Amino acid sequence: METLISAAEHYTLVIYMRHSWILIVACVLILQTVHTEQAHSQRIHDFYDWTFEPNTDGTLHIKTKVTFGSAARAFGMSTSVLSPIRNMKAWEAETGDPVKITEETKGDRIIYTFDIPGWQGKGYEFYFEFDHLFLVREDPDDIYYFEYGWTSEESKTTHTATVILPKKHELLYSNYIEPKEVSSRMGQVSAAYEEEREPDELFAIGIMFSKIGVQFLEKAESSFRLGQYSDAKRAYQNAINFYSQFDELYGQDVNSLLADLKSKLAECEVKAEEELDEQSQQEAEGKFNEAKALFDSGDYAKAQPVFQQAQNLYLSAGNSEKADECQSYIDQCKQFATTDELRIKAEALF
Repeated sequence: METLISAAEHYTLVIYMRHSWILIVACVLILQTVHTEQAHSQRIHDFYDWTFEPNTDGTLHIKTKVTFGSAARAFGMSTSVLSPIRNMKAWEAETGDPVKITEETKGDRIIYTFDIPGWQGKGYEFYFEFDHLFLVREDPDDIYYFEYGWTSEESKTTHTATVILPKKHELLYSNYIEPKEVSSRMGQVSAAYEEEREPDELFAIGIMFSKIGVQFLEKAESSFRLGQYSDAKRAYQNAINFYSQFDELYGQDVNSLLADLKSKLAECEVKAEEELDEQSQQEAEGKFNEAKALFDSGDYAKAQPVFQQAQNLYLSAGNSEKADECQSYIDQCKQFATTDELRIKAEALF
């Protein structure tokens, strides 16, 4: 029986991910199974279970479980030499035996062929795993993104996928396909996907993620709880600046998010003002006590400017009653200082 073999192709896809401020250039692999001619008379349906782990060093770790819906003897894929693969390995799901992989460079492509020896039944399963270099991109604001795609010319395919983001990162945007579920455990976000594709239809996934917004919000909330309202104010403002650059965000309305952050910023401003008033009140009390001690000792010339400092601090704190009391002492200092000066002159004349 003659075996039909189709070469895998690698191409570049350029999109905007609905954000005019960022241009995505994604490497999309097109991979295909090799089926027998007899299998083409039936409806072929293959299954792929993907796990994607993007890393901030630019690599995308991929692990996939493949289940063939027909007889097969080989499996092939290719990638550009500009987007190479490292640590490629494959093994049978049932036995754990390694699957032989042949690597060959042709022009600007690297072709990988997986040898599946002598298997002729249905439901054959194997895993392959590798690190794809230079596939996770970064923009200047520490926002990361990647895209990945898969198609088969000969079979219908069902794809399940799990994207596991680096710790402390949040999912900002999902392109091409919406997650069925997004969860977080121990500070690590996972997004689950599922989609069925006809032959020649591309299964594609695009993810944008970052930890910057999360860090700003954690700093803001922590500072607010500790009563450090000035620090919280700065952190909330940074979060507003960060999220304002997006037209849309996964799982939340941008305008509602920004309105909530601005409300918290306004609350911080009130608290920070109260914090400043309290600080001014404490400083004013210290100056007042110092001035009062000088006044009681009869050193009115030195007491007067200290009462003036205390009065200014009370005014900053909004304590007009104590400010008026300081003014009374200031007036007395002026009067007593003048009286002392006249007494000294009189004594000298006497």
